[in-house]
Amino acid sequence: MSLPETYKVLLPAHTEGGQPFFEDHLLPKLTDNQVLIKVEFAPIHPSDIFLLQGYYKIPGHPVKPCGYEGSGTIVAVGNNLKVSHKIGDKVFLLGPGTYSQYVVRNSEEVQIVPEDLSLEEAASHFMNPATVYYMGTLAEGHKAAIHTVGASAVGRMLIRYFKYKGIKLINIVRKEEQIEELKAAGADYVLNSQAEDFEQKLKELAEQESATIAFDAINGEFTGKVLRAQPVKSIIYVYGSMAGFSANGVGTMELFQGKVVAGFLIFNYLEELKQKGESGQFFENVHALLKKVLYSKVQKTFKAEELDEAIAYSAANSSKGKIMLRPN
Repeated sequence: MSLPETYKVLLPAHTEGGQPFFEDHLLPKLTDNQVLIKVEFAPIHPSDIFLLQGYYKIPGHPVKPCGYEGSGTIVAVGNNLKVSHKIGDKVFLLGPGTYSQYVVRNSEEVQIVPEDLSLEEAASHFMNPATVYYMGTLAEGHKAAIHTVGASAVGRMLIRYFKYKGIKLINIVRKEEQIEELKAAGADYVLNSQAEDFEQKLKELAEQESATIAFDAINGEFTGKVLRAQPVKSIIYVYGSMAGFSANGVGTMELFQGKVVAGFLIFNYLEELKQKGESGQFFENVHALLKKVLYSKVQKTFKAEELDEAIAYSAANSSKGKIMLRPN
């Protein structure tokens, strides 16, 4: 196939809350061990939206193209590849830049998509599956766990994975209709955080099931509510910031009871694995479960030029399944 001279790259807004924009870049010439990938699908995560809207800038660091993960087709290969990919191979890829039309990667940085996975299914191979798999690693040795965003894409995946692992899960939602949805999906317990007796029921269930580990994507005052409900010597991992960037509801008495608030970022964990030479095995384990357990339902796909509509739709409908962007 003939390749274009230029391609479009999606960059984050210059200011917080601003408008992301496309730039035309020259298609790079490959050097040793590089492959050129035409991006086919890339999911939109809440973290992607924060990046797109300019909230994740780090002073003194260069602006990186948007998109944390995706799938694509290799359309050109360089010389002296460490992994012998060929033109036409379907591959998993990580960002930055999966919202761009093309990306260049070293040959060992991409993996072949198994034949039983479509490119659309393969696009969501990292952020949610790796996060859920890591949660399972942290939960080993615990009888039960609490998750504060049970109806989210991560929440629905976590229900399947913890059932697979044999760990009970107390799921928290915000809407009454989500209770039956999650129970139909196999959830052990579902509580509505808007109910008057929510905190009492959460404490009773947490004590009954020994829910000594929790995963919180809300933060703010809600972290303290969950921690108060947990048994002594429990831990709550904060991995999101839907209600702000401070766990300001944590009381001293909970700390005196040996309870711990910790944070985790999947990228930090992967860096640890990389330093140990274990990241390859980690991804093999995750990808082996993509079809049956760690899959994401795709509800809608948008073209790159429909970006504004895609962001708005994703913000309003993220609990119903993944939203995909097609850069090409």
